[in-house]
Amino acid sequence: MPDTQHPDTQHPDGRPARPGHPAHRRPDPAARRRTRLLGLAVLAAAVLGLGAWLVTALVGDPATGGGAADPAAAPSAVPVETVALPPLPAVARMPDEQLRVTISDLEALVREDPRAVGPGAGEVLDSLRRVELLSGGDQRSAAVEAHDAVAAAVEEGVVAEPVARRVQEVLAAVVRPQRLIDLVWTVDVDPPAVGPAGPDLVDDLLALDHDVPADRTADRAAALLADVRAAAGRGELSPVFGDAAVPTLEQLADPAPYRALQDLRATAEADPDAVGPAADEVLASLRAIAELPVHPQGEEVAALLELVRRDGQVTAEFREAAVPVLVPLYR
Repeated sequence: MPDTQHPDTQHPDGRPARPGHPAHRRPDPAARRRTRLLGLAVLAAAVLGLGAWLVTALVGDPATGGGAADPAAAPSAVPVETVALPPLPAVARMPDEQLRVTISDLEALVREDPRAVGPGAGEVLDSLRRVELLSGGDQRSAAVEAHDAVAAAVEEGVVAEPVARRVQEVLAAVVRPQRLIDLVWTVDVDPPAVGPAGPDLVDDLLALDHDVPADRTADRAAALLADVRAAAGRGELSPVFGDAAVPTLEQLADPAPYRALQDLRATAEADPDAVGPAADEVLASLRAIAELPVHPQGEEVAALLELVRRDGQVTAEFREAAVPVLVPLYR
């Protein structure tokens, strides 16, 4: 008699199935498709799970902001705690002295703790040493490039900002001109080094220094000053060069020194005896100064100052009146 409670324990032909084994059935196509789909779903889930695990391991958990360390990025990171260079000593007053001290201080800091400066320390030192070896316009031009390179290194995070600040201050002092001719030489060495506007400034600066007569100096300097400020505003001039050029051009654009010269000349011509024994030489020099362009004018001013300060050449009253007028014209 068929087992009505456990129908699956018998074969379709009525033979009893072996204990523990289900009876043989005809395959159900729908069931096979469901089984196949279920297997594919399980496999897909496993693949996705493995992919998610790999992403978390390599990139990090976005929820925590974590991630695997990038070995290539590690050397370029400036440490959180940085050490600044010591203050410049009071005895280091001249730019070349300050430069020498800065190189020495930076070398010592790198030996003690290279990470305090950052991975860009070597390039900074190389640029400072190069500036130290040069002179004149070559030195100022190299200082402009070094200053801009340090600023870029800070932005890239490869030089500590406190160290860079001291280096840039010293380089700015090197760039700063004493006379207009210093600006001319700085640009003339390598015009693009001061910025895209550099090549256009060479001829204008040179003309102002050597060609423009004294009575037109203020007007031409004012026009050139406007050009420099406009170029700096457009980002076409190195900031350190712009900072050096503007005060010099502002001084030249001021008409007051030339007016004071004319007044001194008129006073001396009105009463030569009040000038002193060297009245003729003084008057000739004053007339030349009133006509010469900036550079030769400065040379004439230096010679006249030497004469005026020499004992027995002019009266004390004329000396007191002349020196404050002449000094601003050495530019």
